[in-house]
Amino acid sequence: MKLIITDVSVLFDLYQLGILPEFFALKAEISTTSFVYNEIVVTNQINEFEVYKRAQKLKIISISESEQDEISKFITRRSLKSLPDKTMLWKSIQLKCSLLTCDKKLKSEAIEHGIEVHGSIWVIEKLIEEKILIKERGIELLELLKLGNERSPVNDINKIIKKLKM
Repeated sequence: MKLIITDVSVLFDLYQLGILPEFFALKAEISTTSFVYNEIVVTNQINEFEVYKRAQKLKIISISESEQDEISKFITRRSLKSLPDKTMLWKSIQLKCSLLTCDKKLKSEAIEHGIEVHGSIWVIEKLIEEKILIKERGIELLELLKLGNERSPVNDINKIIKKLKM
């Protein structure tokens, strides 16, 4: 089973789309770091994610004090927004696993470190590929993603929708 470390932006996108059950049905081990998990502060979201955490569908990677020291000394070419971003990048490099993020700086930094990186759009495509969602529902979700998220790459989404309609 493939290990994937996700950031909070992807989790929030999937939460907003109402497809967390489908996401956690993917053939992958979904993890995040304790620093990222602690960014979830809205009660409804905390309650929802706790369900997946307790069911061990969302695994939380603890960061020890010595690891935190290493992470704080870890030099990146880009100024990453937060320590949680840096923990995800550091862990994905250490574990040689994929990373899910919608953050452009983090994505670029990860790619330079040889990390496979995807975002919310990829998740929807993967759900269709694994037959967890039908194409029509995937198209619907991609349209919602365009409307509900100003950072969404609209042109890329439109290309995927066009491909799915063929």
